[in-house]
Amino acid sequence: MQHSLLGGIRTKLIVSFLIVALVPLLLLTFINKQTTEKVLTGNAQQALSAAANETTNRIDAFIDGNLNAVRVEAILPGLARYLSLTPKQRDDSPEMQLATETLIRLSRKDMVNILSYALLDLNGKNVLDTYTPNISKDESIQDYFKKPLQTGLSFVSSMKRSPIIPDLVTLFFSSPVRNAKGDILGVLRVSYNATVVQQLVTRQNERAGAKSFAILLDENNIYLAHSTAPELLFKSIISLPFDIIIKRESEEHLLNYPIKELVNNESKLKQTLDNKKQLYLIASLSETGNQVNLIAIARLKSKPWSVLFVQPLAVALAPVEKQIRDAMFLFALIAGVVTIIAFSIGQLLTMPIIYLTNMVFQFTEGNLDIRAKISSKDKIGQLAKSFNNMALQLQTSFETLEQRVQERTAELVIAKEKVEDANQKLEQLVNLDGLTQVANRRCFDERLQAEWKRLAREQQPLSLILFDVDKFKLYNDYYGHLEGDHCLIRIAQTVQQMVRHPGDLVVRYGGEEFSVLLPNTELVGAIKVAQRIQQAIHDQDIPHPLSDVKDIVTVSLGITSLIPTSDIKPHTLILSADKALYNAKKKGRDRYCTH
Repeated sequence: MQHSLLGGIRTKLIVSFLIVALVPLLLLTFINKQTTEKVLTGNAQQALSAAANETTNRIDAFIDGNLNAVRVEAILPGLARYLSLTPKQRDDSPEMQLATETLIRLSRKDMVNILSYALLDLNGKNVLDTYTPNISKDESIQDYFKKPLQTGLSFVSSMKRSPIIPDLVTLFFSSPVRNAKGDILGVLRVSYNATVVQQLVTRQNERAGAKSFAILLDENNIYLAHSTAPELLFKSIISLPFDIIIKRESEEHLLNYPIKELVNNESKLKQTLDNKKQLYLIASLSETGNQVNLIAIARLKSKPWSVLFVQPLAVALAPVEKQIRDAMFLFALIAGVVTIIAFSIGQLLTMPIIYLTNMVFQFTEGNLDIRAKISSKDKIGQLAKSFNNMALQLQTSFETLEQRVQERTAELVIAKEKVEDANQKLEQLVNLDGLTQVANRRCFDERLQAEWKRLAREQQPLSLILFDVDKFKLYNDYYGHLEGDHCLIRIAQTVQQMVRHPGDLVVRYGGEEFSVLLPNTELVGAIKVAQRIQQAIHDQDIPHPLSDVKDIVTVSLGITSLIPTSDIKPHTLILSADKALYNAKKKGRDRYCTH
């Protein structure tokens, strides 16, 4: 009781102190967390945006530089003179030698990334190429041939996979070749290793902070470069229309995979890319394990491509986690101090209350002589005085009440004994035969129903012996009804002595007819009981001068036995025993039969 009271007061004090001390701190921490997250997110977005813009500027500079270079290179006189010749005039001509040397010199300016320089005639036929296997190849269907002829300007193609060399990605720059009059004679085509563009993207890994990386997408949202997941190259962020898939595959822009394997399912990213005004996005990406990321978007000027810089949001907000850990430590420290203070104050304030509580507890436990010894004049002292007065009054009342309870208890004990005696006599009147003092028919019916249900559950046998006194009417006529009653009493008591099991029941079934109910007894056991009964009645040697069976009182017995089931009614057992009794009488009486 003491611990319960003290614990309750301490708990209330601790909770009150914690609410006062921690709630303001919790609110300040929450506001600070929101502000810090907003600032960190903004800083991370600016860093990602700066890195994305820097990358787009590098790629634009690379593309613009090469477009300007191929435009200038296309006006070199040796190239125009060679294309102005007829196909027959070109073979082994000085113009061919000059054009070849010119293309070779141009290809040597970047021997790592430039794959070949070529001249295409107005039919798109490759007439001169530093990579000689391509000479005579028809390139008229390629966009880098068609666009310069249509626009008259230099052109840069999309990235294309090489159909010959695995893992080689190419980028084509081209420009129309004109003569002195300005007539277009053909196209100068430069084949570049697109790795140089991909390197401009991948070398920016973590440029915007820890675990940041860059992605380059083309106008159809196909991956052209990826800093951390190169296996996604030439796959799309979403499902493409079928006509675009066919076109891009024909242009060697997609991998030769099943359509389902060409999709990365980044629908939210696609929506943002479609909105040209939106430059930031917070979304999950499959290549980062579906964790939430900050994404900045920048678009190229020279191509309809997009550069994405990505950083996991958890990395950007890592300082917030440290701030939360520090706040949790501070919470724990304040909670500990508050608990100690509340515990101390609780001890100081509750000692008198606990003392009075202990007095009340002992009083309720039966110590009626106990009294409080607090003598202060404050509220606690008044409470102690009131307790002492109440205890004195209750003690006097309890003593008087106890005497009254003892008197009433004695009266109830006597009344209970009378009721039990009356119930016992009533039970005997209800269940016993008044003449023979064995069970009556009512008792038999109740017992049969109960044993039938029990033995049906246990699947154990139930036997019944049904017998009556032979020629008993003649006995009554000869000796009178008084002697007849005496004879029935002797038979009932004799049979009662032959029944040995506590569960067996001897019943006066009606008139001179008796029954013996034998639970858990098979037919063989019931026959033995019947034989004992028959012999015991013979041994009584009760004279019966008018009997044509014997000159003494005899009985005829019918025996039956079965295992009760829910499908069979208990009355079946009685009918079976009655048939057996009928057979015993029919065969001459003073015998038993089974059925």
